Amino acid sequence: MLPERQSIDDCIGSAQSTRRLFLAGVGAAVGIGTLGGTATAQSTGLPRESGAILYVVRVEATQGVEYQLISGSGSELFSTRKSADEAFQRAFDELDEGGTVIASDDTFQFEAAATMGNNTHLTGQGSTRFVVSQTGTGDDPAPAPSQTNPLPTGHDLIRVRGNNSSVRNITFDGAGTQLNNQAIQADDCAGITIVGNRTVNGFQFALSVTRSENVLIIGNEVLNPNWYGITTRGAPPGSDIDLRQSSDVTIARNRVSGMKFNNIAPYNVSNFLVSENIVFDGGHSLIACSPAQQGAIVGNVCRGLDTFAPDPGGEAGIEIEYKETHLREVMKGTKRARSYDITVTGNQVDSCPVGILARTVPADAESQQARETDRCYSFTITSNAISDATDAGIRIRSGADGVVATNTVRGADTAIDIAEEFTTAIQQNLNATRE
Repeated sequence: MLPERQSIDDCIGSAQSTRRLFLAGVGAAVGIGTLGGTATAQSTGLPRESGAILYVVRVEATQGVEYQLISGSGSELFSTRKSADEAFQRAFDELDEGGTVIASDDTFQFEAAATMGNNTHLTGQGSTRFVVSQTGTGDDPAPAPSQTNPLPTGHDLIRVRGNNSSVRNITFDGAGTQLNNQAIQADDCAGITIVGNRTVNGFQFALSVTRSENVLIIGNEVLNPNWYGITTRGAPPGSDIDLRQSSDVTIARNRVSGMKFNNIAPYNVSNFLVSENIVFDGGHSLIACSPAQQGAIVGNVCRGLDTFAPDPGGEAGIEIEYKETHLREVMKGTKRARSYDITVTGNQVDSCPVGILARTVPADAESQQARETDRCYSFTITSNAISDATDAGIRIRSGADGVVATNTVRGADTAIDIAEEFTTAIQQNLNATRE
Protein backbone atom coordinates (compact mmCIF):
# COMPACT_ATOMS: atom_id res chain seq x y z
CA MET A 1 0.00 0.00 0.00
CA LEU A 2 1.22 3.46 -0.83
CA PRO A 3 1.24 5.98 2.04
CA GLU A 4 -1.73 8.34 2.30
CA ARG A 5 -1.26 11.90 1.09
CA GLN A 6 0.06 14.13 3.85
CA SER A 7 -0.96 17.77 4.19
CA ILE A 8 1.74 20.44 4.03
CA ASP A 9 -0.46 23.27 5.31
CA ASP A 10 1.52 23.23 8.57
CA CYS A 11 4.85 23.67 6.78
CA ILE A 12 6.18 27.23 7.09
CA GLY A 13 9.27 29.24 6.26
CA SER A 14 11.65 27.53 3.87
CA ALA A 15 9.17 24.77 2.99
CA GLN A 16 6.61 27.28 1.66
CA SER A 17 9.30 29.27 -0.11
CA THR A 18 10.81 26.19 -1.78
CA ARG A 19 7.42 24.99 -2.99
CA ARG A 20 6.55 28.46 -4.39
CA LEU A 21 9.83 28.53 -6.27
CA PHE A 22 9.25 25.05 -7.64
CA LEU A 23 5.67 25.78 -8.70
CA ALA A 24 6.89 28.97 -10.38
CA GLY A 25 9.07 26.79 -12.57
CA VAL A 26 6.24 24.38 -13.24
CA GLY A 27 3.96 27.26 -14.16
CA ALA A 28 6.49 28.72 -16.56
CA ALA A 29 7.13 25.33 -18.11
CA VAL A 30 3.56 24.13 -18.62
CA GLY A 31 1.70 27.41 -18.96
CA ILE A 32 -0.42 27.58 -15.79
CA GLY A 33 0.78 31.02 -14.76
CA THR A 34 3.77 32.17 -12.77
CA LEU A 35 3.59 32.29 -8.97
CA GLY A 36 6.83 34.22 -8.54
CA GLY A 37 10.46 33.21 -8.00
CA THR A 38 12.75 31.11 -10.17
CA ALA A 39 12.48 27.53 -11.39
CA THR A 40 14.08 24.56 -9.68
CA ALA A 41 13.02 22.17 -12.46
CA GLN A 42 12.09 22.59 -16.09
CA SER A 43 10.31 20.35 -18.59
CA THR A 44 13.06 20.74 -21.16
CA GLY A 45 15.30 18.15 -22.80
CA LEU A 46 12.66 15.45 -22.43
CA PRO A 47 12.28 12.32 -24.55
CA ARG A 48 10.45 12.90 -27.82
CA GLU A 49 7.40 11.02 -26.57
CA SER A 50 7.37 12.32 -23.00
CA GLY A 51 3.62 11.98 -22.42
CA ALA A 52 2.11 13.18 -19.15
CA ILE A 53 4.55 15.00 -16.86
CA LEU A 54 4.91 14.73 -13.10
CA TYR A 55 7.46 16.41 -10.82
CA VAL A 56 9.13 15.16 -7.65
CA VAL A 57 10.71 17.80 -5.42
CA ARG A 58 12.53 17.80 -2.09
CA VAL A 59 11.33 20.36 0.44
CA GLU A 60 13.13 21.44 3.63
CA ALA A 61 10.35 21.71 6.22
CA THR A 62 10.51 22.64 9.90
CA GLN A 63 9.46 19.08 10.71
CA GLY A 64 12.13 17.57 8.45
CA VAL A 65 12.67 16.78 4.80
CA GLU A 66 9.54 16.21 2.73
CA TYR A 67 9.32 14.71 -0.76
CA GLN A 68 6.40 15.97 -2.84
CA LEU A 69 4.80 14.74 -6.04
CA ILE A 70 3.44 17.60 -8.13
CA SER A 71 1.20 17.32 -11.20
CA GLY A 72 1.91 19.03 -14.48
CA SER A 73 -0.72 21.64 -13.57
CA GLY A 74 1.05 22.44 -10.30
CA SER A 75 -1.20 20.66 -7.79
CA GLU A 76 0.21 18.47 -5.06
CA LEU A 77 -0.66 14.79 -5.52
CA PHE A 78 1.31 13.16 -2.72
CA SER A 79 3.89 13.93 -0.05
CA THR A 80 5.95 11.90 2.39
CA ARG A 81 8.43 12.59 5.15
CA LYS A 82 9.82 9.05 4.93
CA SER A 83 12.08 8.35 1.93
CA ALA A 84 12.31 9.52 -1.65
CA ASP A 85 11.58 6.11 -3.17
CA GLU A 86 7.98 6.42 -1.90
CA ALA A 87 7.43 9.63 -3.85
CA PHE A 88 9.04 8.28 -7.03
CA GLN A 89 7.16 4.99 -6.78
CA ARG A 90 3.89 6.90 -6.42
CA ALA A 91 4.83 8.94 -9.51
CA PHE A 92 5.61 5.83 -11.57
CA ASP A 93 2.35 4.23 -10.43
CA GLU A 94 0.39 7.34 -11.41
CA LEU A 95 1.74 7.00 -14.96
CA ASP A 96 -0.01 3.71 -15.68
CA GLU A 97 -0.30 4.74 -19.33
CA GLY A 98 3.22 6.14 -19.47
CA GLY A 99 4.77 9.58 -19.17
CA THR A 100 7.73 11.43 -17.66
CA VAL A 101 8.85 12.00 -14.09
CA ILE A 102 11.12 15.02 -13.61
CA ALA A 103 13.27 15.04 -10.47
CA SER A 104 14.13 18.52 -9.25
CA ASP A 105 17.68 19.77 -8.78
CA ASP A 106 17.97 18.23 -5.32
CA THR A 107 19.42 15.30 -3.36
CA PHE A 108 16.97 12.42 -2.75
CA GLN A 109 17.62 9.82 -0.06
CA PHE A 110 16.27 6.37 -0.95
CA GLU A 111 15.66 3.46 1.43
CA ALA A 112 14.60 1.00 -1.30
CA ALA A 113 14.37 0.75 -5.08
CA ALA A 114 11.69 2.49 -7.13
CA THR A 115 10.39 0.51 -10.10
CA MET A 116 9.41 1.94 -13.50
CA GLY A 117 6.89 0.38 -15.90
CA ASN A 118 6.08 0.65 -19.60
CA ASN A 119 6.57 3.89 -21.55
CA THR A 120 7.95 5.67 -18.50
CA HIS A 121 10.79 8.19 -18.55
CA LEU A 122 12.80 9.54 -15.62
CA THR A 123 15.00 12.60 -15.96
CA GLY A 124 17.02 14.75 -13.59
CA GLN A 125 17.73 18.47 -13.57
CA GLY A 126 21.19 19.94 -13.09
CA SER A 127 22.72 18.17 -10.08
CA THR A 128 19.86 15.79 -9.24
CA ARG A 129 21.31 13.07 -6.97
CA PHE A 130 19.79 9.78 -5.78
CA VAL A 131 21.48 8.30 -2.69
CA VAL A 132 21.49 4.71 -1.37
CA SER A 133 20.82 3.78 2.26
CA GLN A 134 22.93 1.02 3.76
CA THR A 135 20.93 -2.16 4.40
CA GLY A 136 23.51 -4.16 6.34
CA THR A 137 26.85 -5.86 5.76
CA GLY A 138 28.03 -8.93 3.90
CA ASP A 139 31.15 -10.75 2.79
CA ASP A 140 32.51 -10.22 -0.70
CA PRO A 141 33.66 -13.63 -2.00
CA ALA A 142 36.58 -11.92 -3.73
CA PRO A 143 37.69 -8.90 -1.71
CA ALA A 144 40.38 -6.68 -3.16
CA PRO A 145 43.52 -5.98 -1.11
CA SER A 146 42.03 -2.61 -0.17
CA GLN A 147 38.79 -4.21 1.10
CA THR A 148 38.12 -5.85 4.46
CA ASN A 149 35.04 -8.04 4.96
CA PRO A 150 32.33 -7.51 5.94
CA LEU A 151 31.46 -4.80 3.39
CA PRO A 152 28.41 -2.51 3.49
CA THR A 153 25.42 -3.75 1.48
CA GLY A 154 22.87 -1.56 -0.24
CA HIS A 155 19.85 -1.66 -2.53
CA ASP A 156 19.10 -0.84 -6.16
CA LEU A 157 18.00 2.74 -6.81
CA ILE A 158 16.02 2.49 -10.05
CA ARG A 159 14.62 -0.72 -11.52
CA VAL A 160 13.17 -0.72 -15.01
CA ARG A 161 10.55 -3.41 -15.57
CA GLY A 162 8.74 -2.10 -18.63
CA ASN A 163 9.24 -1.50 -22.34
CA ASN A 164 10.15 1.76 -24.08
CA SER A 165 11.48 3.51 -20.98
CA SER A 166 14.46 5.73 -20.21
CA VAL A 167 16.61 7.12 -17.39
CA ARG A 168 18.56 10.33 -18.01
CA ASN A 169 20.74 12.97 -16.37
CA ILE A 170 20.91 11.74 -12.76
CA THR A 171 23.84 11.22 -10.40
CA PHE A 172 23.49 7.90 -8.56
CA ASP A 173 25.39 7.81 -5.27
CA GLY A 174 26.19 4.43 -3.72
CA ALA A 175 27.13 6.10 -0.40
CA GLY A 176 29.92 3.57 0.13
CA THR A 177 27.77 0.43 -0.28
CA GLN A 178 29.59 -2.32 -2.17
CA LEU A 179 27.34 -5.38 -2.45
CA ASN A 180 23.91 -6.48 -3.71
CA ASN A 181 23.01 -3.28 -5.54
CA GLN A 182 22.95 -1.44 -8.83
CA ALA A 183 22.31 2.19 -9.69
CA ILE A 184 20.06 1.22 -12.61
CA GLN A 185 18.88 -2.33 -13.23
CA ALA A 186 16.70 -3.17 -16.24
CA ASP A 187 15.30 -6.69 -16.53
CA ASP A 188 13.04 -8.36 -19.10
CA CYS A 189 12.53 -5.16 -21.11
CA ALA A 190 12.51 -4.02 -24.73
CA GLY A 191 13.53 -0.53 -25.80
CA ILE A 192 15.58 0.77 -22.85
CA THR A 193 17.62 4.00 -22.96
CA ILE A 194 20.14 4.93 -20.25
CA VAL A 195 21.77 8.25 -21.16
CA GLY A 196 23.86 10.94 -19.50
CA ASN A 197 23.88 9.54 -15.96
CA ARG A 198 26.72 9.43 -13.44
CA THR A 199 27.38 6.77 -10.79
CA VAL A 200 29.71 7.39 -7.85
CA ASN A 201 30.73 6.06 -4.41
CA GLY A 202 29.96 2.37 -4.70
CA PHE A 203 27.46 -0.21 -6.06
CA GLN A 204 28.35 -3.82 -6.82
CA PHE A 205 27.35 -3.31 -10.47
CA ALA A 206 26.70 0.25 -11.64
CA LEU A 207 24.54 -0.05 -14.81
CA SER A 208 23.01 -3.49 -15.36
CA VAL A 209 20.72 -4.88 -18.07
CA THR A 210 19.49 -8.49 -18.12
CA ARG A 211 17.30 -10.55 -20.54
CA SER A 212 16.44 -7.41 -22.50
CA GLU A 213 16.57 -6.29 -26.11
CA ASN A 214 17.00 -3.02 -28.01
CA VAL A 215 19.15 -1.39 -25.31
CA LEU A 216 21.01 1.93 -25.57
CA ILE A 217 23.57 2.82 -22.87
CA ILE A 218 25.14 6.06 -24.05
CA GLY A 219 27.16 8.93 -22.61
CA ASN A 220 27.27 7.85 -18.97
CA GLU A 221 30.12 8.26 -16.49
CA VAL A 222 30.78 5.34 -14.14
CA LEU A 223 33.29 5.78 -11.31
CA ASN A 224 34.58 3.13 -8.89
CA PRO A 225 31.88 0.50 -8.50
CA ASN A 226 32.96 -2.68 -6.75
CA TRP A 227 32.65 -5.42 -9.41
CA TYR A 228 31.39 -4.22 -12.82
CA GLY A 229 30.74 -0.88 -14.46
CA ILE A 230 28.36 -1.43 -17.40
CA THR A 231 27.23 -5.02 -17.72
CA THR A 232 24.59 -7.45 -18.89
CA ARG A 233 24.97 -9.37 -15.64
CA GLY A 234 22.79 -8.76 -12.58
CA ALA A 235 23.69 -8.38 -8.91
CA PRO A 236 23.94 -10.23 -6.70
CA PRO A 237 25.83 -12.86 -8.72
CA GLY A 238 23.85 -16.09 -8.92
CA SER A 239 20.51 -14.31 -8.49
CA ASP A 240 17.50 -15.03 -10.68
CA ILE A 241 18.37 -12.19 -13.04
CA ASP A 242 22.09 -12.95 -13.33
CA LEU A 243 23.54 -14.32 -16.61
CA ARG A 244 20.29 -13.98 -18.56
CA GLN A 245 20.49 -13.57 -22.34
CA SER A 246 20.13 -10.10 -23.94
CA SER A 247 20.27 -8.93 -27.56
CA ASP A 248 20.62 -5.77 -29.66
CA VAL A 249 22.67 -3.87 -27.08
CA THR A 250 24.62 -0.67 -27.79
CA ILE A 251 27.16 0.62 -25.24
CA ALA A 252 28.69 3.81 -26.61
CA ARG A 253 30.59 6.96 -25.60
CA ASN A 254 30.72 6.13 -21.88
CA ARG A 255 33.61 6.85 -19.49
CA VAL A 256 34.13 3.94 -17.10
CA SER A 257 36.91 3.63 -14.52
CA GLY A 258 37.99 2.13 -11.23
CA MET A 259 36.60 -1.36 -10.72
CA LYS A 260 37.78 -4.74 -9.49
CA PHE A 261 36.66 -6.76 -12.50
CA ASN A 262 35.50 -5.60 -15.98
CA ASN A 263 34.73 -1.98 -16.81
CA ILE A 264 32.36 -2.98 -19.62
CA ALA A 265 31.09 -6.57 -19.61
CA PRO A 266 28.56 -7.62 -22.27
CA TYR A 267 28.04 -11.21 -21.10
CA ASN A 268 25.47 -13.54 -22.69
CA VAL A 269 24.60 -11.02 -25.36
CA SER A 270 24.14 -11.16 -29.13
CA ASN A 271 24.00 -8.47 -31.82
CA PHE A 272 25.89 -5.92 -29.76
CA LEU A 273 28.07 -2.85 -30.27
CA VAL A 274 30.66 -1.47 -27.84
CA SER A 275 31.92 1.76 -29.38
CA GLU A 276 33.82 4.96 -28.57
CA ASN A 277 34.09 4.33 -24.84
CA ILE A 278 36.99 5.46 -22.65
CA VAL A 279 37.79 2.74 -20.12
CA PHE A 280 40.67 2.60 -17.65
CA ASP A 281 41.76 1.44 -14.21
CA GLY A 282 40.24 -2.03 -14.08
CA GLY A 283 41.25 -5.33 -12.50
CA HIS A 284 40.10 -7.77 -15.21
CA SER A 285 39.96 -7.15 -18.94
CA LEU A 286 38.66 -3.63 -19.44
CA ILE A 287 36.14 -4.65 -22.12
CA ALA A 288 35.16 -8.33 -22.06
CA CYS A 289 32.42 -10.29 -23.84
CA SER A 290 31.84 -13.75 -22.38
CA PRO A 291 30.16 -15.47 -24.12
CA ALA A 292 28.81 -13.25 -26.90
CA GLN A 293 27.82 -13.52 -30.54
CA GLN A 294 27.66 -11.33 -33.64
CA GLY A 295 28.97 -8.10 -32.24
CA ALA A 296 31.60 -5.41 -32.67
CA ILE A 297 34.04 -3.69 -30.33
CA VAL A 298 35.09 -0.59 -32.26
CA GLY A 299 36.95 2.65 -31.62
CA ASN A 300 37.41 2.40 -27.87
CA VAL A 301 40.29 3.80 -25.79
CA CYS A 302 41.49 1.32 -23.15
CA ARG A 303 44.34 2.01 -20.75
CA GLY A 304 45.82 1.15 -17.40
CA LEU A 305 44.90 -2.32 -16.16
CA ASP A 306 46.03 -3.36 -12.65
CA THR A 307 45.35 -7.10 -12.67
CA PHE A 308 43.19 -8.58 -9.92
CA ALA A 309 42.98 -12.42 -9.63
CA PRO A 310 43.77 -13.11 -13.32
CA ASP A 311 42.30 -15.97 -15.33
CA PRO A 312 44.61 -18.24 -17.38
CA GLY A 313 46.28 -16.22 -20.09
CA GLY A 314 46.21 -12.98 -18.14
CA GLU A 315 43.94 -9.97 -18.51
CA ALA A 316 43.66 -7.60 -21.47
CA GLY A 317 42.44 -4.28 -22.68
CA ILE A 318 39.86 -6.14 -24.82
CA GLU A 319 38.81 -9.76 -24.48
CA ILE A 320 36.75 -12.26 -26.47
CA GLU A 321 36.00 -15.09 -24.09
CA TYR A 322 34.07 -18.30 -23.64
CA LYS A 323 33.94 -19.00 -19.93
CA GLU A 324 31.94 -21.96 -18.70
CA THR A 325 31.08 -20.37 -15.35
CA HIS A 326 29.41 -17.42 -17.12
CA LEU A 327 26.51 -19.61 -18.26
CA ARG A 328 23.27 -20.70 -16.69
CA GLU A 329 22.80 -24.46 -16.86
CA VAL A 330 20.00 -24.21 -19.43
CA MET A 331 22.35 -22.52 -21.94
CA LYS A 332 25.24 -24.95 -21.71
CA GLY A 333 25.79 -26.90 -24.91
CA THR A 334 23.66 -24.57 -27.06
CA LYS A 335 24.93 -22.37 -29.88
CA ARG A 336 24.63 -19.21 -27.78
CA ALA A 337 26.87 -20.73 -25.16
CA ARG A 338 29.84 -19.95 -27.43
CA SER A 339 31.50 -16.75 -28.61
CA TYR A 340 31.55 -16.22 -32.37
CA ASP A 341 31.39 -13.65 -35.17
CA ILE A 342 32.94 -10.82 -33.16
CA THR A 343 34.88 -7.95 -34.71
CA VAL A 344 37.50 -5.98 -32.75
CA THR A 345 38.78 -3.06 -34.79
CA GLY A 346 40.13 0.47 -34.54
CA ASN A 347 40.76 0.40 -30.80
CA GLN A 348 43.59 2.04 -28.86
CA VAL A 349 44.95 -0.16 -26.04
CA ASP A 350 47.69 1.10 -23.77
CA SER A 351 49.45 -0.25 -20.64
CA CYS A 352 47.58 -3.53 -20.20
CA PRO A 353 49.32 -6.90 -19.60
CA VAL A 354 47.76 -8.21 -22.83
CA GLY A 355 46.44 -5.91 -25.51
CA ILE A 356 43.73 -8.09 -27.05
CA LEU A 357 42.92 -11.63 -25.89
CA ALA A 358 40.79 -14.52 -27.17
CA ARG A 359 40.38 -17.53 -24.91
CA THR A 360 38.30 -20.31 -23.38
CA VAL A 361 38.32 -20.74 -19.61
CA PRO A 362 37.08 -24.21 -18.58
CA ALA A 363 35.17 -24.58 -15.32
CA ASP A 364 37.69 -27.25 -14.37
CA ALA A 365 41.14 -25.80 -14.86
CA GLU A 366 42.60 -29.31 -15.13
CA SER A 367 40.38 -30.18 -18.13
CA GLN A 368 41.48 -28.41 -21.30
CA GLN A 369 39.08 -30.11 -23.76
CA ALA A 370 36.85 -27.04 -23.80
CA ARG A 371 39.71 -25.05 -25.30
CA GLU A 372 39.50 -27.30 -28.34
CA THR A 373 35.73 -27.74 -28.64
CA ASP A 374 34.04 -24.60 -27.25
CA ARG A 375 36.62 -22.03 -28.27
CA CYS A 376 35.92 -18.65 -29.85
CA TYR A 377 34.97 -18.91 -33.53
CA SER A 378 35.08 -16.63 -36.56
CA PHE A 379 36.50 -13.50 -34.96
CA THR A 380 38.26 -10.56 -36.60
CA ILE A 381 40.98 -8.49 -34.90
CA THR A 382 42.13 -5.71 -37.24
CA SER A 383 43.57 -2.19 -37.29
CA ASN A 384 44.10 -1.87 -33.55
CA ALA A 385 46.99 0.07 -31.97
CA ILE A 386 48.47 -1.62 -28.90
CA SER A 387 51.17 -0.04 -26.74
CA ASP A 388 53.19 -1.29 -23.76
CA ALA A 389 51.58 -4.70 -23.34
CA THR A 390 53.94 -6.40 -20.89
CA ASP A 391 52.88 -9.99 -21.68
CA ALA A 392 51.68 -9.94 -25.30
CA GLY A 393 50.21 -7.53 -27.80
CA ILE A 394 47.62 -10.00 -29.14
CA ARG A 395 47.16 -13.41 -27.52
CA ILE A 396 44.98 -16.20 -28.94
CA ARG A 397 44.83 -18.98 -26.32
CA SER A 398 42.05 -20.81 -28.15
CA GLY A 399 40.11 -20.11 -31.32
CA ALA A 400 39.18 -21.13 -34.83
CA ASP A 401 38.69 -19.38 -38.17
CA GLY A 402 39.99 -16.06 -36.90
CA VAL A 403 41.73 -13.14 -38.59
CA VAL A 404 44.52 -11.16 -36.90
CA ALA A 405 45.64 -8.52 -39.41
CA THR A 406 46.87 -4.94 -39.89
CA ASN A 407 47.38 -4.32 -36.17
CA THR A 408 50.24 -2.24 -34.77
CA VAL A 409 51.96 -3.40 -31.59
CA ARG A 410 54.50 -1.17 -29.82
CA GLY A 411 56.66 -1.86 -26.81
CA ALA A 412 55.81 -5.55 -26.29
CA ASP A 413 58.35 -8.37 -25.99
CA THR A 414 55.83 -10.66 -27.72
CA ALA A 415 53.75 -8.99 -30.41
CA ILE A 416 51.45 -11.88 -31.34
CA ASP A 417 51.13 -15.06 -29.26
CA ILE A 418 49.00 -17.87 -30.73
CA ALA A 419 48.67 -21.24 -28.95
CA GLU A 420 48.95 -23.65 -31.85
CA GLU A 421 47.60 -26.69 -29.98
CA PHE A 422 44.28 -24.95 -29.24
CA THR A 423 43.78 -22.93 -32.44
CA THR A 424 42.76 -23.70 -36.01
CA ALA A 425 42.96 -21.56 -39.14
CA ILE A 426 44.05 -18.26 -37.60
CA GLN A 427 45.01 -16.04 -40.52
CA GLN A 428 47.71 -13.41 -39.97
CA ASN A 429 48.60 -10.59 -42.34
CA LEU A 430 50.39 -7.23 -42.27
CA ASN A 431 50.73 -6.85 -38.53
CA ALA A 432 53.40 -4.30 -37.62
CA THR A 433 55.71 -4.44 -34.61
CA ARG A 434 57.30 -1.25 -33.33
CA GLU A 435 59.74 -0.57 -30.51
